[in-house]
Amino acid sequence: MTYRDILVEVDADPAAQDRCDQAARLAKGFGGHVTGVFLEPDFTMPSTAAGGAWIPPALLTSVLEAHSAAVNRAEQQAGAWLAAATQTAQVGCDWLRLKQDSTRRFIDYARGADLVVVGPGRTPQGDFHVTPTEVAFGCGGPVLVLPDAPRPASVGRRVLVAWNGSREAARALRDAWPLVSAADQVAVAMVSPRLDRADVSAMQQRFERRGCKVEVFVETSEEASVGDTLRGQVNDWKADLLVMGLYGRTRLAERILGGVSRAFMNDPPTALLVSH
Repeated sequence: MTYRDILVEVDADPAAQDRCDQAARLAKGFGGHVTGVFLEPDFTMPSTAAGGAWIPPALLTSVLEAHSAAVNRAEQQAGAWLAAATQTAQVGCDWLRLKQDSTRRFIDYARGADLVVVGPGRTPQGDFHVTPTEVAFGCGGPVLVLPDAPRPASVGRRVLVAWNGSREAARALRDAWPLVSAADQVAVAMVSPRLDRADVSAMQQRFERRGCKVEVFVETSEEASVGDTLRGQVNDWKADLLVMGLYGRTRLAERILGGVSRAFMNDPPTALLVSH
Protein backbone atom coordinates (compact mmCIF):
# COMPACT_ATOMS: atom_id res chain seq x y z
CA MET A 1 0.00 0.00 0.00
CA THR A 2 1.15 3.52 -0.77
CA TYR A 3 -0.34 6.98 -1.16
CA ARG A 4 -0.37 7.64 -4.90
CA ASP A 5 -3.66 9.54 -5.05
CA ILE A 6 -3.87 12.32 -2.45
CA LEU A 7 -6.96 14.47 -2.00
CA VAL A 8 -6.63 17.77 -0.13
CA GLU A 9 -9.38 20.16 0.98
CA VAL A 10 -8.35 23.74 0.14
CA ASP A 11 -9.98 27.05 1.00
CA ALA A 12 -8.79 30.63 1.40
CA ASP A 13 -7.85 30.20 5.07
CA PRO A 14 -4.06 30.65 5.50
CA ALA A 15 -3.87 27.18 7.10
CA ALA A 16 -4.87 25.69 3.73
CA GLN A 17 -1.53 26.77 2.29
CA ASP A 18 0.18 24.40 4.71
CA ARG A 19 -2.20 21.59 3.72
CA CYS A 20 -1.19 22.13 0.10
CA ASP A 21 2.51 22.08 0.99
CA GLN A 22 2.20 18.91 3.07
CA ALA A 23 0.09 17.13 0.46
CA ALA A 24 2.59 18.01 -2.26
CA ARG A 25 5.55 16.79 -0.15
CA LEU A 26 3.79 13.50 0.52
CA ALA A 27 2.94 13.08 -3.16
CA LYS A 28 6.57 13.66 -4.09
CA GLY A 29 7.75 11.14 -1.50
CA PHE A 30 5.32 8.46 -2.67
CA GLY A 31 5.44 9.21 -6.38
CA GLY A 32 1.87 10.39 -6.27
CA HIS A 33 -0.59 12.97 -7.54
CA VAL A 34 -2.58 15.68 -5.70
CA THR A 35 -6.20 16.66 -6.25
CA GLY A 36 -7.28 19.90 -4.62
CA VAL A 37 -10.94 20.30 -3.69
CA PHE A 38 -12.51 23.71 -3.13
CA LEU A 39 -15.86 23.59 -1.34
CA GLU A 40 -17.97 26.54 -2.38
CA PRO A 41 -19.27 28.35 0.73
CA ASP A 42 -23.02 28.40 1.16
CA PHE A 43 -24.86 31.61 0.41
CA THR A 44 -26.44 33.10 3.54
CA MET A 45 -29.49 35.28 3.15
CA PRO A 46 -29.30 38.77 4.68
CA SER A 47 -30.68 38.85 8.20
CA THR A 48 -33.70 40.87 7.12
CA ALA A 49 -34.71 38.33 4.48
CA ALA A 50 -33.88 35.36 6.68
CA GLY A 51 -36.51 36.57 9.12
CA GLY A 52 -39.16 36.61 6.41
CA ALA A 53 -38.92 40.31 5.62
CA TRP A 54 -39.21 41.45 2.01
CA ILE A 55 -35.94 42.34 0.31
CA PRO A 56 -35.83 44.44 -2.88
CA PRO A 57 -34.81 42.38 -5.94
CA ALA A 58 -32.02 44.81 -6.80
CA LEU A 59 -30.49 44.40 -3.32
CA LEU A 60 -30.78 40.63 -3.48
CA THR A 61 -29.06 40.61 -6.88
CA SER A 62 -26.30 42.79 -5.49
CA VAL A 63 -25.79 40.50 -2.49
CA LEU A 64 -25.67 37.41 -4.73
CA GLU A 65 -23.14 39.02 -7.03
CA ALA A 66 -20.96 40.04 -4.08
CA HIS A 67 -21.09 36.50 -2.71
CA SER A 68 -20.15 35.03 -6.09
CA ALA A 69 -17.23 37.44 -6.45
CA ALA A 70 -15.96 36.63 -2.95
CA VAL A 71 -16.17 32.89 -3.65
CA ASN A 72 -14.26 33.30 -6.92
CA ARG A 73 -11.52 35.26 -5.16
CA ALA A 74 -11.28 32.60 -2.47
CA GLU A 75 -11.01 29.85 -5.10
CA GLN A 76 -8.30 31.75 -6.96
CA GLN A 77 -6.27 32.10 -3.76
CA ALA A 78 -6.73 28.43 -2.86
CA GLY A 79 -5.81 27.32 -6.36
CA ALA A 80 -2.71 29.49 -6.36
CA TRP A 81 -1.50 27.85 -3.14
CA LEU A 82 -1.95 24.36 -4.58
CA ALA A 83 -0.31 25.29 -7.88
CA ALA A 84 2.72 26.75 -6.10
CA ALA A 85 3.08 23.76 -3.77
CA THR A 86 2.83 21.14 -6.51
CA GLN A 87 5.12 23.07 -8.82
CA THR A 88 7.78 23.27 -6.10
CA ALA A 89 7.43 19.55 -5.37
CA GLN A 90 7.26 18.76 -9.09
CA VAL A 91 4.14 16.63 -8.82
CA GLY A 92 0.96 16.64 -10.87
CA CYS A 93 -2.29 18.13 -9.63
CA ASP A 94 -5.96 18.42 -10.50
CA TRP A 95 -8.58 20.85 -9.24
CA LEU A 96 -12.23 20.36 -8.28
CA ARG A 97 -14.83 22.90 -7.22
CA LEU A 98 -17.85 21.36 -5.52
CA LYS A 99 -21.02 23.42 -5.39
CA GLN A 100 -24.04 21.44 -4.26
CA ASP A 101 -24.26 18.87 -1.46
CA SER A 102 -20.57 19.42 -0.83
CA THR A 103 -20.20 16.99 2.07
CA ARG A 104 -21.61 14.00 0.19
CA ARG A 105 -19.69 14.76 -3.00
CA PHE A 106 -16.44 15.39 -1.14
CA ILE A 107 -16.75 12.00 0.57
CA ASP A 108 -17.51 10.37 -2.79
CA TYR A 109 -14.20 11.68 -4.13
CA ALA A 110 -12.42 10.82 -0.88
CA ARG A 111 -13.43 7.17 -1.26
CA GLY A 112 -11.34 7.00 -4.41
CA ALA A 113 -8.22 8.51 -2.82
CA ASP A 114 -5.39 6.75 -1.03
CA LEU A 115 -5.06 9.58 1.51
CA VAL A 116 -7.26 12.57 2.34
CA VAL A 117 -5.78 15.74 3.86
CA VAL A 118 -8.10 18.09 5.76
CA GLY A 119 -8.06 20.69 8.52
CA PRO A 120 -9.36 20.12 12.05
CA GLY A 121 -13.00 20.25 13.06
CA ARG A 122 -14.39 23.72 13.51
CA THR A 123 -16.94 25.22 15.85
CA PRO A 124 -20.56 25.48 14.60
CA GLN A 125 -19.88 29.15 13.82
CA GLY A 126 -17.00 28.24 11.50
CA ASP A 127 -17.55 28.31 7.73
CA PHE A 128 -16.48 24.71 7.13
CA HIS A 129 -18.47 22.38 4.89
CA VAL A 130 -17.16 18.97 5.87
CA THR A 131 -15.63 17.91 9.17
CA PRO A 132 -12.69 15.50 9.41
CA THR A 133 -14.91 13.13 11.37
CA GLU A 134 -17.46 12.99 8.55
CA VAL A 135 -14.66 12.28 6.10
CA ALA A 136 -13.03 9.61 8.26
CA PHE A 137 -16.30 7.79 8.94
CA GLY A 138 -17.42 8.10 5.32
CA CYS A 139 -14.39 7.49 3.13
CA GLY A 140 -13.16 4.13 4.46
CA GLY A 141 -9.48 5.07 4.34
CA PRO A 142 -6.76 7.10 6.04
CA VAL A 143 -7.38 10.77 6.78
CA LEU A 144 -4.58 13.17 7.68
CA VAL A 145 -5.83 15.99 9.91
CA LEU A 146 -3.44 18.94 10.03
CA PRO A 147 -3.72 21.44 12.91
CA ASP A 148 -4.20 25.09 12.09
CA ALA A 149 -1.38 25.99 14.50
CA PRO A 150 1.19 25.16 15.57
CA ARG A 151 1.95 23.29 12.36
CA PRO A 152 4.76 20.74 12.10
CA ALA A 153 7.33 21.73 9.48
CA SER A 154 7.14 18.21 8.10
CA VAL A 155 4.87 15.25 8.67
CA GLY A 156 6.10 11.71 9.21
CA ARG A 157 9.65 12.11 10.47
CA ARG A 158 8.77 11.27 14.07
CA VAL A 159 5.68 9.07 14.20
CA LEU A 160 3.91 8.18 17.42
CA VAL A 161 1.35 5.34 17.26
CA ALA A 162 -1.43 5.21 19.86
CA TRP A 163 -2.18 1.55 20.59
CA ASN A 164 -4.69 -0.15 22.87
CA GLY A 165 -5.21 -3.39 20.99
CA SER A 166 -8.60 -2.39 19.58
CA ARG A 167 -9.93 -2.91 16.07
CA GLU A 168 -9.87 0.84 15.48
CA ALA A 169 -6.22 1.15 16.50
CA ALA A 170 -5.30 -1.80 14.26
CA ARG A 171 -7.08 -0.28 11.27
CA ALA A 172 -5.34 3.06 11.74
CA LEU A 173 -1.91 1.43 12.00
CA ARG A 174 -2.46 -0.64 8.84
CA ASP A 175 -3.49 2.46 6.90
CA ALA A 176 -0.51 4.41 8.26
CA TRP A 177 2.21 1.90 7.32
CA PRO A 178 3.46 3.88 4.29
CA LEU A 179 4.27 6.80 6.61
CA VAL A 180 5.39 4.64 9.52
CA SER A 181 7.82 2.61 7.44
CA ALA A 182 9.32 5.76 5.90
CA ALA A 183 9.74 7.59 9.24
CA ASP A 184 13.10 8.45 10.77
CA GLN A 185 11.89 7.47 14.24
CA VAL A 186 8.83 5.55 15.44
CA ALA A 187 7.37 5.13 18.89
CA VAL A 188 4.29 3.35 20.21
CA ALA A 189 2.29 4.62 23.16
CA MET A 190 0.52 1.60 24.62
CA VAL A 191 -2.18 3.09 26.81
CA SER A 192 -4.34 0.80 28.91
CA PRO A 193 -5.16 0.22 32.59
CA ARG A 194 -3.70 -3.29 32.23
CA LEU A 195 -0.87 -4.33 29.95
CA ASP A 196 1.02 -7.61 29.72
CA ARG A 197 4.74 -7.74 28.97
CA ALA A 198 3.92 -10.22 26.19
CA ASP A 199 1.83 -7.52 24.50
CA VAL A 200 4.77 -5.12 24.54
CA SER A 201 7.15 -7.75 23.15
CA ALA A 202 4.70 -8.72 20.40
CA MET A 203 4.33 -5.07 19.37
CA GLN A 204 8.11 -4.61 19.13
CA GLN A 205 8.46 -7.76 17.04
CA ARG A 206 5.68 -6.63 14.73
CA PHE A 207 7.60 -3.48 13.86
CA GLU A 208 10.96 -5.22 13.66
CA ARG A 209 9.62 -7.69 11.08
CA ARG A 210 8.88 -4.67 8.91
CA GLY A 211 12.35 -3.26 9.40
CA CYS A 212 11.35 -0.56 11.90
CA LYS A 213 13.09 0.08 15.18
CA VAL A 214 10.52 1.28 17.67
CA GLU A 215 10.40 2.75 21.14
CA VAL A 216 7.51 1.58 23.27
CA PHE A 217 5.99 3.75 25.98
CA VAL A 218 3.74 1.86 28.37
CA GLU A 219 1.08 3.97 30.07
CA THR A 220 -1.34 2.33 32.50
CA SER A 221 -3.80 5.20 32.29
CA GLU A 222 -7.52 5.03 32.89
CA GLU A 223 -9.79 6.00 30.01
CA ALA A 224 -10.53 9.41 31.46
CA SER A 225 -6.88 10.46 31.24
CA VAL A 226 -5.92 8.87 27.91
CA GLY A 227 -6.19 12.18 26.07
CA ASP A 228 -3.90 13.99 28.49
CA THR A 229 -1.45 11.07 28.39
CA LEU A 230 -1.24 11.09 24.60
CA ARG A 231 -0.88 14.86 24.42
CA GLY A 232 1.94 14.61 26.92
CA GLN A 233 3.69 11.92 24.89
CA VAL A 234 3.34 13.96 21.70
CA ASN A 235 4.92 16.98 23.36
CA ASP A 236 7.64 15.09 25.25
CA TRP A 237 8.69 12.97 22.28
CA LYS A 238 8.19 15.87 19.82
CA ALA A 239 6.09 13.76 17.45
CA ASP A 240 5.16 15.35 14.13
CA LEU A 241 2.50 12.70 13.45
CA LEU A 242 0.16 10.81 15.75
CA VAL A 243 -1.57 7.67 14.44
CA MET A 244 -4.77 6.69 16.22
CA GLY A 245 -8.09 4.95 15.66
CA LEU A 246 -11.43 6.71 15.87
CA TYR A 247 -13.91 5.53 18.43
CA GLY A 248 -17.67 5.91 18.12
CA ARG A 249 -20.73 3.72 18.50
CA THR A 250 -22.21 4.78 15.18
CA ARG A 251 -20.93 6.20 11.92
CA LEU A 252 -23.90 8.52 11.72
CA ALA A 253 -23.57 10.44 14.97
CA GLU A 254 -20.41 12.49 15.40
CA ARG A 255 -21.73 13.82 18.68
CA ILE A 256 -21.28 10.46 20.42
CA LEU A 257 -17.67 9.94 19.44
CA GLY A 258 -15.41 8.84 22.22
CA GLY A 259 -14.13 11.81 24.22
CA VAL A 260 -10.51 11.40 23.11
CA SER A 261 -11.46 11.12 19.44
CA ARG A 262 -13.67 14.19 19.56
CA ALA A 263 -11.08 16.29 21.36
CA PHE A 264 -8.24 15.31 19.03
CA MET A 265 -10.22 15.81 15.82
CA ASN A 266 -11.20 19.30 16.92
CA ASP A 267 -7.83 20.23 18.42
CA PRO A 268 -5.05 17.85 17.32
CA PRO A 269 -1.78 18.22 19.25
CA THR A 270 0.15 17.57 16.02
CA ALA A 271 -0.63 16.15 12.60
CA LEU A 272 -3.09 13.30 13.12
CA LEU A 273 -3.61 10.24 10.93
CA VAL A 274 -6.90 8.50 11.65
CA SER A 275 -8.90 5.71 10.08
CA HIS A 276 -12.19 4.02 10.88
